[in-house]
Amino acid sequence: MNPIKTDDTINKIHGYKILDSRGNWTLAVEVNNYIGITPSGASTGTYEAKTIDTEKSVNLVNTKLQKLVGMPLNQKIIDNELETIDGTDNFSNLGGNTTTAISMAVYNAIASKTQVGNIFPYPLGNVFGGGAHGGYTEFQEFLAIPTKSKTIINAIETNEILYHTLKTKLLKIQKGNIGINDEGALTAKLNNIQALDIITDIADDVGCRIGLDIAASEFFDGKTYNYKTSGKKLKPEEQIEFVIELIKKYNLYYVEDPLNELDFEGFKEITKKVGKQCLISGDDLFVTNTKRLEMGLKSANAIIIKPNQRGSITRTIETINLAKKNNYTPVISHRSAETTDTTIARLALDYSIPIIKAGVVDMRIVKLNSLIQYWNNSEKPKMTKPNLKL
Repeated sequence: MNPIKTDDTINKIHGYKILDSRGNWTLAVEVNNYIGITPSGASTGTYEAKTIDTEKSVNLVNTKLQKLVGMPLNQKIIDNELETIDGTDNFSNLGGNTTTAISMAVYNAIASKTQVGNIFPYPLGNVFGGGAHGGYTEFQEFLAIPTKSKTIINAIETNEILYHTLKTKLLKIQKGNIGINDEGALTAKLNNIQALDIITDIADDVGCRIGLDIAASEFFDGKTYNYKTSGKKLKPEEQIEFVIELIKKYNLYYVEDPLNELDFEGFKEITKKVGKQCLISGDDLFVTNTKRLEMGLKSANAIIIKPNQRGSITRTIETINLAKKNNYTPVISHRSAETTDTTIARLALDYSIPIIKAGVVDMRIVKLNSLIQYWNNSEKPKMTKPNLKL
């Protein structure tokens, strides 16, 4: 049952600041004693909902937005009211961080009274990284997905084995000179290809497929994609061919943001050539926005879902539904600055989302542990797969 409404009303709403995984303040909101906490990203899309100062968010929740007290505990009613109060499409007045925290708290309050789904997503784990999250490579995330796993517990364990095996191997190769970035991913002084070679060898042994979040907007200067580690400068058409070559050579399962956030046509070309072999996913391209997705319905075959990009659960669900209607694989995702909030795990189950990006280690494990708890409490749990036969 999808948590949309109850017969209850909001009898309490309270906001306060809380630390995220980077040690920065972010907003927590409690609605009827159920919490929603806003994450934030380092690699952000231009068209995301706007973020305002945390102190201002706390003040808004505890003053102006107290008018929500007494209203029905109904997701659409509350989210629509937030849109009305804000008056902009991107929540630039209230702040998308403010509205997201409230919306998630409402969702969790309603979800507490409804049955959770029993179709579980595959975890897409960030095992090695660079880019805006910290590290040496231009590619932002080197990802593992345990496609052969039959349970969520085994799936999470498989990603953990890959991560720790990789750590041991890097310690030997780099003589101890490795690190960990904002998402808990391992880092080392390797270029993109060296990292792919090492990770692919391990993945084959443990039963994982490999994916990439290239986050190409981060190193695109408007004309070329600049690879500092190799000295290469690729024109857009050369970047397209480079990505296609990588997909074929490494049998990649998933590639996110292979091009800059405005290149719908380039995405379309990659998807046309390798879309039956690989999930081509848009994050900065779509930013969980239905209007952006409508613009690029033929550009990719997967979409990242991040509630705080959109500013409310209602808007997030609209994007999930539009994606599924058009045979896109939705991939619900954490952010680089995360919290102990587990809303995306519940959303994955309630809307049968086939893949969840939720890290491998650090604070992110609360989302993975939440899935394990749901699995152990489910009568007939089962794993799902994307609608693409890869």
